[in-house]
Amino acid sequence: MATVKYQIATYSGEVQVNCNENDEDEYIIAKAKRIVTQKAGGSLPFGYESWKVIERYPDFSDLGL
Repeated sequence: MATVKYQIATYSGEVQVNCNENDEDEYIIAKAKRIVTQKAGGSLPFGYESWKVIERYPDFSDLGL
């Protein structure tokens, strides 16, 4: 699991992304863009974009938790 912070034009926020601890930031950001685009109804506003993985959480799935 990771938290991605984003700014798109005048909109900003954070989104949680399911991922493995070995996934690269580019892959996690691509998943975050898909999630935010779907929540926005299929498209994002035109303008400046900034995306950054700000936190990663350990993957406990192999522990059966």
